[in-house]
Amino acid sequence: MESKEFLPECKDVFRQTDATRMLLEAAPIGIVVVNKVGQIVLVNRNAQQLFGYTEAELIEQPLSILIPEASQEIHLRHCANYMDAPRVRPMGSGLDLHARRKDGSVFPVEISLGFTESPQGLLVIAFIIDITRQRMAEQLRDTMVHTLVHDLRNPLGAIYAALGLLTESSSAILNDEHKTVIEIATHNVQKMLTLINNILDVNKAESSQLVLHPAPFQLHDLIADTLSGLAPMAQKKKLYLLDESLTPLPTAWGDTQLIGRVLQNLIDNAIKFTPEGGTVRILAAYAPAENKLRVSVSDTGPGIPPELQPRLFQKFVTGKTAGRGFGLGLAFCKLVVEAHGGTIEAQSSADQGTTISFTLPVAE
Repeated sequence: MESKEFLPECKDVFRQTDATRMLLEAAPIGIVVVNKVGQIVLVNRNAQQLFGYTEAELIEQPLSILIPEASQEIHLRHCANYMDAPRVRPMGSGLDLHARRKDGSVFPVEISLGFTESPQGLLVIAFIIDITRQRMAEQLRDTMVHTLVHDLRNPLGAIYAALGLLTESSSAILNDEHKTVIEIATHNVQKMLTLINNILDVNKAESSQLVLHPAPFQLHDLIADTLSGLAPMAQKKKLYLLDESLTPLPTAWGDTQLIGRVLQNLIDNAIKFTPEGGTVRILAAYAPAENKLRVSVSDTGPGIPPELQPRLFQKFVTGKTAGRGFGLGLAFCKLVVEAHGGTIEAQSSADQGTTISFTLPVAE
């Protein structure tokens, strides 16, 4: 049988020296090596403990033994895509990945992929981290944040209303210095209310309470309206803001208010992180294989740091760039796109910019 002949040579790739084997066994994360036909050919001790199997129980088994049934299609599709274009990268950047233990329990994971060549072909190396504790900490944080924003929203609303009333009723007797102080206070209260509303919107979408009002709409028109509103910001930075969408496009189907916010978030981010004189491109096209519309927003900025890319669409994930915000915009975009049955992904490399793409359904 081909797999049995293949297995010893695959192992030999990792057993050329005692040091190599020692490094694999000492690694604090699970390592699983898969051959070109999707069979497990090597696992380290940490992976055995992580999944509850012995080495003998895993060797020559299909990779699907470690994948929850509900996630197998997307996991295996990512593996197939990786085989076509192997490189060191996170698996399914931005996706919620899970693995399955021998006892059937499912747990959240982060996976990075690497590769090596063997006499029998490409071997894919998966580096697997159990992030159960991280997720529990995130849930606790989310509960605390949700409680805090509800407690803050009402008093902040009252302060904002009081400042507006003070401005209207006392404008004639206030001097310029007093007016400036009130304007600063009003601006900052409004900024805090916007943050609170964004947090509540994301929490609502996460708990499937986001109400969609879908209808047919022309994507070109929505893109044009969004670009029109953001053009002054681009002009201020002397950026080229280009709509390169293909025509004609099928009629889109979705909630125009929510999809408009997605476009605004993505284009606003692209403008914000593109240096003066750069270019921001928007491309909308029909993807016949998916029967969906695909929208891409590209910039010529510094790119997203590799360590942030796997968590880019999670809440409160930000980089160190000035003006980065609170890390809620992309989380909101992901939830809205997925609520429409679409997908969203990012491609980025250092000093070559970032492209974020999402799909939308086509109106029947």
